[in-house]
Amino acid sequence: MFPWIEEIRAFLPLTIAAAEADGGGVCLSGNHWRLRVNTNWRVSATEIPAISPSISGDAAKAHGLDDLIGDEIVQVGAQSRDVGLDLSLKTRTGFIFETISDYPYGEWIFSVWRPEDERQVPVFDLEGPVAPDLI
Repeated sequence: MFPWIEEIRAFLPLTIAAAEADGGGVCLSGNHWRLRVNTNWRVSATEIPAISPSISGDAAKAHGLDDLIGDEIVQVGAQSRDVGLDLSLKTRTGFIFETISDYPYGEWIFSVWRPEDERQVPVFDLEGPVAPDLI
């Protein structure tokens, strides 16, 4: 098991309050957390792709990104890639959100802050993908 996965699991479940896509990627967030993905990503339901990587804006919403809003992330795992380990997030209703990095750094960042912190100063900040030699 990878230690960083256990650190993220300590904050579960995480309610998805917003799921926004733009030309650079996607941002999932809740009342005290945020995941910004600057690379390819995929949403699937029971292993069947629902959204292709890098679809953004209205096209992503039309293909089901909005279905994540109101759901909860209940499982966190690692998706192995040649350049490192990316996130794999499973929701209570069975959607799987995965990051698919092209580079070994700076492709996504996961942050959590105290719910009462209006400045949103992270108490946990993880930038990925996480290279295997750092584990």
